Amino acid sequence: MNRTLPLLTALLLAPLALLHAAEPPLVFILSGQSNMAGYGKAAELAAEWRTPPPNVTLIHWGRTQALAKGSIGPEVTLAHALARAMPGRQIVLFKAAHGGTSQLAWQPELDQARIDRLKLSHDQRVGHAYAQLIAAWKKAFPDGGVKPTALLWMQGESDARVPELAKDYEQHLTNLIASLRRDLDAPQMKAVIAEINPAKVTPVSPFPCVDEVRATQRAFPAKDSLTICISTDGLTKAKDQVHYDTAGQEGLGLRFAEALQKLLAKDSQ
Repeated sequence: MNRTLPLLTALLLAPLALLHAAEPPLVFILSGQSNMAGYGKAAELAAEWRTPPPNVTLIHWGRTQALAKGSIGPEVTLAHALARAMPGRQIVLFKAAHGGTSQLAWQPELDQARIDRLKLSHDQRVGHAYAQLIAAWKKAFPDGGVKPTALLWMQGESDARVPELAKDYEQHLTNLIASLRRDLDAPQMKAVIAEINPAKVTPVSPFPCVDEVRATQRAFPAKDSLTICISTDGLTKAKDQVHYDTAGQEGLGLRFAEALQKLLAKDSQ
């Protein structure tokens, strides 16, 4: 008997089933650039993280996907931590990230002329990441009944390479969060922003404006009470000193989970 087909069918139907659950699922958008897309390896995960929690579904760019497979980001330990904290809830991690993208790719209005002028090759290759996220959301939840609970944002290294973009980071982040709340009909959507922390000079690229972007990220919750900023200091990295390795991604997921629980706890106070 082929046992693969029933499993694949269940995975493909998972988003549809979530729409008809008795209690709406908690849906968290995981987005940003390469440190959200993931540089860790599932094969290197600690044993405790390898069995997926039964109440968590991962949707990657609109399609249901196995949680711990291939390259991984913070979603694995995030899933486990949230499942333990909320065992009675269905949880969906909706992942949509593109490596190397600046905030320009994630704006609701794409400024292609500016992308071309600044010669942002990753943005040129990817295209309009924001529009792609919205399209993937509608593919996963076609009837519009599911709303995002929170955005988890790990991005900014690309902007830290370009002074002009670092200067505009607050405006761009504000636009992104406000647009997601509007376009996904979720005015109370929360956001967890992870600080970037590459060195100013690394083996792969200089990041001259890293301090400016970090300061903007750290100060952002004072302007938006539904947001929180988390530190990424101390998370281990690959040799390039930019991307978090597997252990670093495990730690990042746990930090995201802790911050989310703080934000969600405010609703019950």
